Amino acid sequence: MDLSMNQTGMDWPESLMPNAFRGLDLLRSVSVRGQKAAGLISGHGVWDGLAGFDPIVAGTFPINLDIDGSDIDILCHCPDFDGFEAHVQAVFGHHDDFGLHRRPATQHVGQAIVVRFVLDDLPVEIFATGTPSQCQFGFRHMLVEARLIYLLGSQLSEEIRKMKRAGFKTEPAFAILLELGADPYLVLDEMYDLGPLALKSRVGRFIL
Repeated sequence: MDLSMNQTGMDWPESLMPNAFRGLDLLRSVSVRGQKAAGLISGHGVWDGLAGFDPIVAGTFPINLDIDGSDIDILCHCPDFDGFEAHVQAVFGHHDDFGLHRRPATQHVGQAIVVRFVLDDLPVEIFATGTPSQCQFGFRHMLVEARLIYLLGSQLSEEIRKMKRAGFKTEPAFAILLELGADPYLVLDEMYDLGPLALKSRVGRFIL
């Protein structure tokens, strides 16, 4: 890969640009488990049920880092929290293990609605905030992680899966393996606008 001219976040392949993660096509193509997840989301009407809320599947499934027990994470944009709560209760309340709560704002993320239920044997978590879906931490982190795997190879994926099976969350696993800094959530977010050359120089000393 020639990185000599790649200076900005716009120089990634189309498959690593934000809009590549819209819809369910990437999820269907990434792995057998991803294909199953996409089938469940579509077949049970989850995708259609969230159509008005800018849904994006994020987390580990779209980048093939999921392990047994991983959630299907779906980010949504909901300026009207009360309306969103009423909608998901009506549309998804019949699913197994359905639960809904409001998560208070944190230092870096505003107030959110978290919805959980199970489709067959796969847990689903919907995370909805007043921030557009592609601007949320969860999406930005996932895209940076996908780009790191692209640059460093499949061995990084396997090392991350090993750490996840040992109980680590995804962002801390990346930060520990690549020595990214004290706050993995902030440092991954700061990498979002880096192009291939800049990101490669940030982590290029790691040969996995």
